[in-house]
Amino acid sequence: MPRIKSKKTNIENEKIIKEIKAAQLEIKNAENFFQYVSDPELVDVAIYDLESKKSKYSYLIRMAKEKGVKYSLKDCLIEAIAK
Repeated sequence: MPRIKSKKTNIENEKIIKEIKAAQLEIKNAENFFQYVSDPELVDVAIYDLESKKSKYSYLIRMAKEKGVKYSLKDCLIEAIAK
């Protein structure tokens, strides 16, 4: 039974890591939108969007910490080199 639980935990951890990576990309896109927007009304939209993306990212990081999700520096470097 422990192996099944461990496998389930690994799948959940991978899901959280993928969500965190997606949230990082969303923040980057929101930052780019904010940098290039010129209409004053859209500046407010860009700020709101960026702040909401940051809040989501913070939430996911908290959840990962609570669940004890670990993502090694080695994994980060391998992924960065692959890009």
